[in-house]
Amino acid sequence: MLKAAGIFLIIFAGTGLGLCKSMELTRRERALKEILRMVILLKGEIRYGCASLSDAFTGAAGKMAGDYRAFLIYTAKAMGAGTGKPFGELFRECAEEYLGRLGLKQEEREQFFSLGEHLGYLDISMQVKQLTLYEEELSEHIRALQEEIPGKKKVYQSLGILGGILLAVLVW
Repeated sequence: MLKAAGIFLIIFAGTGLGLCKSMELTRRERALKEILRMVILLKGEIRYGCASLSDAFTGAAGKMAGDYRAFLIYTAKAMGAGTGKPFGELFRECAEEYLGRLGLKQEEREQFFSLGEHLGYLDISMQVKQLTLYEEELSEHIRALQEEIPGKKKVYQSLGILGGILLAVLVW
């Protein structure tokens, strides 16, 4: 009886691992979509509001929620504090602190950090162009991710279940 319960728990744990990995993909996709939304809001604030970068961050923060809002507000405050750091460094520090738990791949994080390096010193038209370029790249990345998510989810879930069954057979 105890052995059967253990085997059931092993299969259940394997299934749980597969589902957890599957949910990570969904969480990553959602995070990328929110970052895209944030970039669109920043672009709108800069282009149509003719706002400075710190004002654009503050304005966009009013339309975001959670960690994204905190990131935008904290970055705007850091810009206004006059620490003397380059904007790229401020942007990276704030992003690592507030957006570090999003589950993004290292490549995706570095692309986002590079946005901060290109934004801080440019005039309005160049800032809008940089945001547009990042928006297009991110949109393409999200589209590619959406195409591969269903297949990867099935693989993760199947491997979790089959791995649990294999481990249960080996234990038996």
